[in-house]
Amino acid sequence: MVTAQKITANTSSFMVALVLQKLLSFVYFTLLARTLGVEGTGQYFFAVSFATMFSVLMDIGLTPVLIREVAKDEVGGLKWFHQIFSLKILTVFVTALLLLLLDSLIFWSDAVRNLIYLTTAIVAIDSFTLLFYGYIRGRQSLRYEAWGTIIFQLVVMIMGLSLMQVSDSVFILLTVLFTASLFNLIFSFIILKKKFKLNFKFYYDRNFVKKIVAITLPFAMAAIFAKVYAYMDTFLLKMFLGDEPVGFYSIAYKVTFSLQFIPLAFVAALYPAFASYFKDNYELLKQTFVRAFNYLSFIALPITFGIIALAPEIVDKLYTREFSYSILPLQVLIASIPFLFVNFSLSSFLNATNRQSTNTRNLGIVMALNIILNLIFIPRLGIWGASLASSLSTLLLFGLNLWAVLRIIKVSFKLFLPLFLSLLASLLMYVLVLYLKGMILWYLSIVVGAIIYILLMMLLRVIKKQDLLYIFKSFNKSS
Repeated sequence: MVTAQKITANTSSFMVALVLQKLLSFVYFTLLARTLGVEGTGQYFFAVSFATMFSVLMDIGLTPVLIREVAKDEVGGLKWFHQIFSLKILTVFVTALLLLLLDSLIFWSDAVRNLIYLTTAIVAIDSFTLLFYGYIRGRQSLRYEAWGTIIFQLVVMIMGLSLMQVSDSVFILLTVLFTASLFNLIFSFIILKKKFKLNFKFYYDRNFVKKIVAITLPFAMAAIFAKVYAYMDTFLLKMFLGDEPVGFYSIAYKVTFSLQFIPLAFVAALYPAFASYFKDNYELLKQTFVRAFNYLSFIALPITFGIIALAPEIVDKLYTREFSYSILPLQVLIASIPFLFVNFSLSSFLNATNRQSTNTRNLGIVMALNIILNLIFIPRLGIWGASLASSLSTLLLFGLNLWAVLRIIKVSFKLFLPLFLSLLASLLMYVLVLYLKGMILWYLSIVVGAIIYILLMMLLRVIKKQDLLYIFKSFNKSS
């Protein structure tokens, strides 16, 4: 029987592992970039991004469907696993062939060709690992996936840091990801066999396959839109400008999107509340949405202005001055953080209120715009054009999702007035950080800036003690 205590324990262990993995991943990539230099980092980042963009075709929504069906019926879920596992073998094989063919045609004389061979193997392994953990999730157990996540990142850190001492070969350092992925696959396989007594076998039922395909189509479309939207800028940068610009852009991308664990942790506590209040209490649904919108903005705005102020120091000190061309792209890309953070709550709200199709439609529109903007901006503006295209696309997604949410609930815009005071506090903090970073160690100005922002927010009566407690509890529930 699934209890509230078990759900809380599952969520807590997994979110702690996820946050730890994101932190270690950021540290590792920083050290990797310093080792490889701009061109090597560009090749590394592109090879991973290109293969990852196609990884969605290996899953085509099979894993979320498996999780749902196993959770609904443990015994019947075995049939779903065997059929989906058999389909997965086919989708992985076909997608891998497609990837290798495109690699040979597009990059036949490029240094990334052999790297993509390796990253294709990595995403194929990860696709099966995802499926195995999907079954385990369906059985209401996340602790094994949490362990696997930590094991993966520890292998990356230990093996990667060791190899960096003796080699700066991009291919050799990519074998670190291959080894860690293989460890995670073996670990998840052993858990399925030993803990869940699952037998692997091939299974095919034509009618069952048709049923699965019909169910997975919405999941697949949303996943495809999201992957293309996330990685098309890297692909077009490589095609138009080459490896070095990808290397510069990768720094801005990593710094910005490594922060996603913050809204992920926050929204983990919001989703069940949205779903429950949508069913039973309209007023609480409205209040919770406004509170989530404001609080995510309160967190995102100072982060945005703080990083814009300290971008030169972050790039020069963490990645060396060789990456100085990453500063402007980072400042442009980080400007989208408030909209990115709030989008998590908007998307969660739409899913919780049975508007999944709206999410998919909006992602499709934004993906199309993102491709068009990149095609226009990258040839004319270079690296920061890709950042501008990404930020504008995030802004559009925010606008589309907000419009959809406000058609479900009617909210007075007076409730969002604290945002303007938060913006004022962030701007004052920005000016003070710019002034202080020349007088004290730059990383100490982060701490001073955070204290100044919180004091200003309390002085302006935007947040009170109970608001800080609410934010803390939201993270505590999900991490």
